[in-house]
Amino acid sequence: MRFRWIDKLLLVVVVLLVIALAALCIGIAMSFITTDMIVRVASIVTNGMIENQLIMGGIGLVLLIVAFRLLIAMGNKREAQPVAAPKPTSTLILTSDNGSAFISLMAIDSMVQRHCKANPKVKGCESNVAAIENGTVSVGLKLMVANETVLPEFTRALQDSLKEYVETYCGITVRDVDILIVSAPAPAKQPRVM
Repeated sequence: MRFRWIDKLLLVVVVLLVIALAALCIGIAMSFITTDMIVRVASIVTNGMIENQLIMGGIGLVLLIVAFRLLIAMGNKREAQPVAAPKPTSTLILTSDNGSAFISLMAIDSMVQRHCKANPKVKGCESNVAAIENGTVSVGLKLMVANETVLPEFTRALQDSLKEYVETYCGITVRDVDILIVSAPAPAKQPRVM
């Protein structure tokens, strides 16, 4: 729920009244406030003077309005958050006089997976393909690679071959291929010198 400033002010007034009522109850329980004191205040209010009755009626009416206003404020729904634009699920391959051709990002992702798994140095692969704009995609890879793999050469060659593979067979532009190696190869053991 979302309170406006007036609702917050009314809530403070109600909380102060509840605190005063709680203090009154504690005072009665601990005998700080006697029944004589309560009777004296009640007799002033109920002594038959029209002014006192109007004041008490006005206070009651104001408290009733405050309570209803707070109930209404609590029932108000939050303002709707702006909905994010849906992520594209396909990208444009070509446009001709007969119409347009699209390819789904899942199809491109399966091509990326096949290409990566065909490389004998790749032991595990997770991929993510995102459409940037019509006819342009970005590829993200998480790879586990075999031991004895020289990572700078391997990643550069894989980026180039994957970019060429997707662009050749899909007719789209690959803006970038980002690679994260999650399981690095173990270094080669050096022979012992005796």
